[in-house]
Amino acid sequence: MEQINILSWALRQRMDDLVTVNVKGVYMVSTPAGLTPLVLLCDGDRALPIYVGIAEATAIGSILNHEITPRPMIHDLVISLLECLDAQIKWVLIDNLDDGIYYARLIIQKDGVQRELDARPSDCIALALRANAEVLVRRSVITKAALDKKDIEELTYLEL
Repeated sequence: MEQINILSWALRQRMDDLVTVNVKGVYMVSTPAGLTPLVLLCDGDRALPIYVGIAEATAIGSILNHEITPRPMIHDLVISLLECLDAQIKWVLIDNLDDGIYYARLIIQKDGVQRELDARPSDCIALALRANAEVLVRRSVITKAALDKKDIEELTYLEL
């Protein structure tokens, strides 16, 4: 029991450095490679842009638009699998940005035990939205990469 309390304290200390963000939507931006989807995570007046692939954009956009696909997508399957195992997604954490690449973790809980899994931010976001779990971002990542919301007003919302 003492070990659980120590781990809980350590987790709370790390949580002080985290910011809860909202998934604003999936947008298209022009890049040298052509139109590219990105997900915007918002915290107040700041927006964190994360480039994603078209499949991930579709997965995130479909849940944001409350669309039901005729067959389960992979993220739906993962949620069903977790439910069958009596496990749940507690939250997702985008905790690092290195050389333009975001890193994230999926925090899953089963029987009071939490596990962290390394995952792509786009998959974490798609799963968090399906599980109604929080999306958290380390403050240092927001400081490094967030834009002012007024700088992104010209983005085109992706209609799926």
